[in-house]
Amino acid sequence: MKFTSVLLPLVLATLALAQGPCYNQADPDHGIGNYCYCEGNGLCYVDTNGLCNPLGNEIPCPE
Repeated sequence: MKFTSVLLPLVLATLALAQGPCYNQADPDHGIGNYCYCEGNGLCYVDTNGLCNPLGNEIPCPE
């Protein structure tokens, strides 16, 4: 049980680092509101609170 309590936070931290840094963006010229773009993995996510922390569900990145 100790193994899981130590390993799980390390795995989650590694995944979080692989995503970021993440930045709040918008594309109002194309009617797209706030979303988060993460440089680490090049993916976009729903911006749940204007800070990109925590990230929402993954969405297609605007072009």
